[in-house]
Amino acid sequence: MSATIFGMLNIGFGLLGLMNVLLSSMFDILGAMAANPAFNWVAAFLATLNHNLGYILWNQIAIPLNAAASLLQVAAGIGLLLLKNWARLASIGCGVYKILFVMFNIAVLWLALGANLATAMQGAGAILVVFLGLAGFVGTVLTLVYPVLLIYFLTRPKAVQAFQPAPSLPL
Repeated sequence: MSATIFGMLNIGFGLLGLMNVLLSSMFDILGAMAANPAFNWVAAFLATLNHNLGYILWNQIAIPLNAAASLLQVAAGIGLLLLKNWARLASIGCGVYKILFVMFNIAVLWLALGANLATAMQGAGAILVVFLGLAGFVGTVLTLVYPVLLIYFLTRPKAVQAFQPAPSLPL
């Protein structure tokens, strides 16, 4: 049962990851669309990204890594539906990658963009700053829920046993 559920979720999250890669690579276009006068601080922040070498380097590393991980997650999802052990191992690897990536991403973005974000948000109200901080925290926690559950359920003894080949009967 968990193989089917996680197989379908892997395919779904893998496809969402590929969409995220596409949107991340089109960040300049999104930044231009965010230039609404009501959100001048957003436009100011997005404009600084093109000049931040740390962010540019991180994006050049993160986008291809996430594309590869998303493709692997889709393939592993299909493999989970077929009860292939390689898919279970690949899914666990994707879960570990996602947890490490989220933690590393937070650190890199904080170091690369912390000052820019603080400057851009000076034009925003205090309530908006608190809301965005809370939204970022909740988003991070929710991002980690799936990989943690994936690793937990796919390492359970019953799951490991379900992915083992059936013993052949002697003739």
